[in-house]
Amino acid sequence: MTGTTPAPRRSGRERKPVESVYSDAKKAEVVAAAQTKKRKRGGGSRKRNPADEESDTSDNQEEEEDDNQEASDDDEEEESESEEESSSSEDDGDDDFQAAKPKKSKKASPAGARNTKSSAPKKTKIQIGKSKSSKKEKKSSSVPSSQKQINQALSALAKNVLPPGEEPGLKSLIAGLLTSYRPPKSTQVANFTSNVSLNVTSYYTVNLHSLAERVIEMHNENPNRAQLALLNLLFRSVGGTPDTDFPIGATTTTVMDENEEEQEVEETVLEDMETDEWAAVVTDLVDDMRHVPANQILLCADPLGAVHQQNTLNGHGEDDDGAEEDERRKGSKQYALGVAEFRKIYQEFWYILGYVALTEGGMATNTQQEEEEEASGSVVRLDAELVKELIERVVELAPVGQPDVRAGAILAAISMSHAVLDQSAQLVKKMDVASRQYQAAKKGKNTSKAEALKVRIDSLKRSAEDLQQVVLVNFVQGLFVHRYRDSNEHIRAMCMESLSRMTLQRPDMFLTDKYLKYFGWMMHDKDHHVRVAALNGLLQPFKAVQDAQEGKELAPADEFLMIDKIDLSLLENVIGKFLSRITLSIKDPKPEVQEIAMKVLLMLLKNGFLDDCEDDEIWDTINQRALSERASPSVRRDALYFVLDQLEAFDDDNEGSESSERKRAQQLDAIASYAAHAMTNGPVPIDKIKIEVADFIVQSLREMPEHRALVTDWSAMLRAIKDDKSATTAHNVKAGDRADVAKQRILVRMLACAAQEEVGAVADESFLNSDVDPDMADSCEKAKKASMGREHETLSIALLKALPNLLLKFKGDTDVISELACLPRFLVPTVFSLPQRKQDFMSLIKNLGEIYLSSSNDDTLDKTARSLSSLCKGNHARVTESKAQLRKVVVELRDRIVELMSPDDSTIATSAMSVVNSESEFASKSSKRRSGRKKSPKAGASPATEKTSLTDDDTRGSSDADTEYSIFLNVKRLRFLAKRCDLSEFFDDTNNVNQLELLCNFVCDGLKSRLRACKPLDLRMNDDEETAAEKLIDDADVLAAIGKSVNEGLQLILCVTGWFFFKYQEENDLVKNKKDLVDNTEEDDDDDSSVDDHVILRLRNRLLSLLELCFSQYILSADEHGDDDTTVAKHSDEQIAFADYVQVAAGKTTADLRILFPKELSDADSPLLRAVALQEDGRLVGAFVRFITAKEHLFRENEIEAKENKIMSQSLLLPMARAIANNWARGNRREAGVFLRHIASSGSTATSIVSSTVDSMKKEDPVRMLESQMASLRQSYENWVDEEPDMENEFPSEEEMKEFEEAEERHREQFEQLEHRGTQFSKKLGVFGKLSDSRLRPALNGFIREGIRFSFSNLDSNGEDTLVLGSRLSFLSILSKYSSWIKKDKQTKKEIQTFMDQKESELRAHEEFGDVHADDLAALDAFRKDLGLKNLSKALSNLSVARVTVASEIDDEEMDDEASDGVNELQSPVASVSSRTSKASRASSRASSRVSSLPALPEGDKESPQDSDSDEDSHFSAGSSSNKNKKRKSQTQTTYDENSEEEDSGSEDSSIGLGYSQKGKKARRSK
Repeated sequence: MTGTTPAPRRSGRERKPVESVYSDAKKAEVVAAAQTKKRKRGGGSRKRNPADEESDTSDNQEEEEDDNQEASDDDEEEESESEEESSSSEDDGDDDFQAAKPKKSKKASPAGARNTKSSAPKKTKIQIGKSKSSKKEKKSSSVPSSQKQINQALSALAKNVLPPGEEPGLKSLIAGLLTSYRPPKSTQVANFTSNVSLNVTSYYTVNLHSLAERVIEMHNENPNRAQLALLNLLFRSVGGTPDTDFPIGATTTTVMDENEEEQEVEETVLEDMETDEWAAVVTDLVDDMRHVPANQILLCADPLGAVHQQNTLNGHGEDDDGAEEDERRKGSKQYALGVAEFRKIYQEFWYILGYVALTEGGMATNTQQEEEEEASGSVVRLDAELVKELIERVVELAPVGQPDVRAGAILAAISMSHAVLDQSAQLVKKMDVASRQYQAAKKGKNTSKAEALKVRIDSLKRSAEDLQQVVLVNFVQGLFVHRYRDSNEHIRAMCMESLSRMTLQRPDMFLTDKYLKYFGWMMHDKDHHVRVAALNGLLQPFKAVQDAQEGKELAPADEFLMIDKIDLSLLENVIGKFLSRITLSIKDPKPEVQEIAMKVLLMLLKNGFLDDCEDDEIWDTINQRALSERASPSVRRDALYFVLDQLEAFDDDNEGSESSERKRAQQLDAIASYAAHAMTNGPVPIDKIKIEVADFIVQSLREMPEHRALVTDWSAMLRAIKDDKSATTAHNVKAGDRADVAKQRILVRMLACAAQEEVGAVADESFLNSDVDPDMADSCEKAKKASMGREHETLSIALLKALPNLLLKFKGDTDVISELACLPRFLVPTVFSLPQRKQDFMSLIKNLGEIYLSSSNDDTLDKTARSLSSLCKGNHARVTESKAQLRKVVVELRDRIVELMSPDDSTIATSAMSVVNSESEFASKSSKRRSGRKKSPKAGASPATEKTSLTDDDTRGSSDADTEYSIFLNVKRLRFLAKRCDLSEFFDDTNNVNQLELLCNFVCDGLKSRLRACKPLDLRMNDDEETAAEKLIDDADVLAAIGKSVNEGLQLILCVTGWFFFKYQEENDLVKNKKDLVDNTEEDDDDDSSVDDHVILRLRNRLLSLLELCFSQYILSADEHGDDDTTVAKHSDEQIAFADYVQVAAGKTTADLRILFPKELSDADSPLLRAVALQEDGRLVGAFVRFITAKEHLFRENEIEAKENKIMSQSLLLPMARAIANNWARGNRREAGVFLRHIASSGSTATSIVSSTVDSMKKEDPVRMLESQMASLRQSYENWVDEEPDMENEFPSEEEMKEFEEAEERHREQFEQLEHRGTQFSKKLGVFGKLSDSRLRPALNGFIREGIRFSFSNLDSNGEDTLVLGSRLSFLSILSKYSSWIKKDKQTKKEIQTFMDQKESELRAHEEFGDVHADDLAALDAFRKDLGLKNLSKALSNLSVARVTVASEIDDEEMDDEASDGVNELQSPVASVSSRTSKASRASSRASSRVSSLPALPEGDKESPQDSDSDEDSHFSAGSSSNKNKKRKSQTQTTYDENSEEEDSGSEDSSIGLGYSQKGKKARRSK
């Protein structure tokens, strides 16, 4: 092997572009012409004389050029005729890819006769790339762009795998395969087209044939050397290196001994190798493969490549991953493309090798002789022994334990077996032709010809039998029967695929029960790849026959398939036995299996195999897939074919007598009847039926060419809806009243879906998304379709005529109305302007308005609001009428809300009317409605009764609930409209009074009064508890209605505020981007004062005060009260649920408000933007944090429960995540710390939300993100210490000891979860040992130092020395999870070493060092070991006490702000009452606080009307209450007394062996 690589030749001439040699049309023309001339010539093909490898290498080095450049430039270069001729002469010197040179045969066999002629007839010169057309025409016939990408991928693989200097040839077949994409030489093409009957199946066929010819020529001379070359190819393909190659010929290599002498290694003789020697070779190969990177392995068992195989084995399996994840596992696109193509090249090479071995082996007649002998009736011989020997050689490697080696050997054997079967198929066809000729000769009494044909038939029969024996004995018996149950799923699938191919190659041999049974057995395989291959084996005969009947052209590789010999009736036994299994496969978890199984069943249906099937279970299983959400679109489409086949309306006998429209209407009715019967066939309530699955029917029909017209014939669809026939089953039996209702809903749903699908097909994307938020719409540019075509106009006219009547007809059916209400959005606006359609349009908008005012369904309201708002847009002639109708709706809703919430002596609402001008339209309308109607019931709203005070004794009746529910419905309706359009357009600002703002103020004040009435009371035994308890609203209906009204009211005011803000920015040309922000604002505050009274600011402040009142609904637990359970009044479950509901609603609105008015607006140039920036959000954030903290036990249950409650994570964590990510540039670390707790142990949904948010935080400000991690870890660690179990009884019983041990175990698990969180945090900093942001490197130094300082400190959250020395050292175990980032930075490691030594020296010199627990010191030692720090030297450990004292004083000063983690603490509302509590009482109160299924927060300061809108300090208060000398935990707001835990002299003995949690008597010990 050459050790160095010479510089590649840079030819001065331009390379010849590859013309259409690989084009099917050109190929057929060239092959036909060459074969015609070949029959006229007397000379045969030339046999190659194996040349010396050294000359091959030198010639190849001249031909070598840069592959990437060649792949991209082949189609652009030209050459002159003289240059081409000189190129041809140069090419003749290349031995690797040229035809063999003439040579006299050494054997006296007829095989040498083809080389006996001294002169050959003049050859036709085949010029590649010669063209007289223009350069532009040349490019059109060049290599396609897709093939260029493949060529580049193969070139990259070659450079990555082949060592320098390795050239294509017998010594390196792997190089020959990797470079086979290069254009073949003219001599190779001439040889191939003249002497080879093999089809060109790919770009590589000519080069691979030339390479295979050389191998077989070598095998004829030296079989051992040729087989060594083939084994080397196999080994190198599966990951072997040149060191694992068998030496070919006398080579020189360096032996790694003490002398490193160069010795001559003899060529290995395969026949002489013993089993132990083979084992040693394979072992060395496998050892080398383990060290080869996956992206350098060309072939493995997995068809998707070694990278995909490795990622799949290292991952969690494919069952839970989608196609997107599976695509990422393949590695880089270029690698995946390259290995996939190499697998094809590898298979084609072995196939061609089998063909060449048969036709050009030492015992074979060549192609020229065969044609001559065919005419004379002579014997035809193929070298079956040679191909048998080659198959046996590779089959010897099939039992190897390494699956990739097995796969490479099996793939080679399969490919050669397919080549043998193709040749046997040709012999059978020739034998059939000869038999017919023989019978004709016998009838014509041509005795001599008959005898010659008889001899030929016998010869062909013997040759065919020999080839059949090779396949049956060497492949089937020697390989297949052992490997079809291989431990590797890809090898099992490979065996099934090979058998499937053989059933088409020789159906007379393999299309029998003996072999078809394997497909049935393997349909039960555990891996879906095998199940797909088995089902495909049954499908292929049907598909081949169908393609032949349809006249489809066969691919070049399929030319020898014996399709005409396939008898489908031979599959009856296998189909009958395994039909139930095939049917169950359509419900397989994998979509690939479902699709192939459904295709099999569809083929069985079309070919009559299911005509006699009477199993209703099979039919029902298939039919149900047409409506299944879990089935893929193709499965649903094929299943619908089964359904249509069973419906009489689709019988061919009924056609012709009825009109097309009527016929289609009947067919649509039949489909809807079947679907209705299927959906109502069971105890499912009619309102719970999933009508949306009717969309699948429409989508499936659109994919059926013969039935697509059903869902585009609008007249037929509308006729089917109007006919309103009774629903029937497939057997024309009435399905019942429930099915009748369902059928009408299905037909309307089908109409809506068909309209949307058709509009999506003919209109552009902007029309469909005209009412969608641009931020939510697809941002990528899509190709514009031809704008509103004739089809769209026809649809619009038909719907506009029918919709008004349909809306009236189905007004009472919510499900139907919601589908009809969405249709006006799909109408083309031009039809609205047609005079003849004016009345239809007016009826449409009137009916839509009435439906909106009477509906309570969210889906109906949303779709109707979208339709009404969309009709008000555009430039059509009916915009004015649309806006007038929408104004009526808005004014009606306003008046209803004002009437229901108007102030009087008996209502709980406090009016905003006092600030309204008495002459304003808003006030007068309200007054008129109240005086005229006297709160009488009205459509769409429950009446307000005379007694509406929720604090009266008799308010818990249905009247108050009806009134509050009516308020909720009308506020919700107005909120849906506010989301779709700007309501200010429909309010007249009379007397310069903003009527919309007044309405929002009115709603806000009304909600405030209700919240105050519902606010939980802090009841005490010394108060008049019975009287106070009566004031609590506990009526479930009233509380539910008020809670919903609060939620809708918050959203309404937020939407209105957002529209005002948006309008202000548009009018003043303000856009919130970096250009609008300034770094240094030095303007006077005078500008800000001018916007203090702006409507946006007023609405924002009102919303803030309402949100604070919502959070004040928090119900304190006994732990937060500081009382025993007996002194706390119990709130009802309804009251707790109400408090949780309004706080969840407030949390979502708070997040939206923080996003709408981010803190960064404070740097804006506009005074109003600076004024509205929400900087004083501390009270709201603190309250929401308190609420989430109180519900953390529900998140932990998420991790334990089998079924996760995703709604809770999305309701609590998602709003906080959005607010944090949007304001992270100025975000609060403490808030983020609470949020980051849920990155682990809170369920998969919570983990996903937090992980995504952390990525956004890291991108915005990675240092702040790191600080928030420290805050999260420290907060949770302190909570863990506080929740430490304690044994209060000095002499506990067995039951108490058991409970204590269980509490200890839970406490230990909590610490493990905390360590796991630290690991998750560390992983978020980077991947593969590299930090994702350079700013994290210096920040990590401070992060670790801060963690060390915290671990050695003994100051509590109030800065007092109350903790036992060393009680926090266990925090180092959490901090050690970041050790991987520190070890690699020597400077940082050195600084941490110094800081660590100082802290430990101070610890050891402390007078109480003897009280430090052994487990804490063990954590200290483990931390040093994890970070690779040296142990503390004795010199440093003997620091003076004075020095330690000074250092401690400095630390005390530094730790005053310890709990803040570098940021201000969040504001936490202080509990109104504080008292002493013990650990036992805290534990019991925590358990009692879990009665709520939704979150609960600590109580905020009681709101007074005077200060409800005032700004508050944005920090958590961390001090103790003034009247009680108590310390408080900053997050959980629990209180404790310094002396509440007494020291026990015997605690030391009782705590032995309890781990970190045995510091129960010492962690909070008073000094």
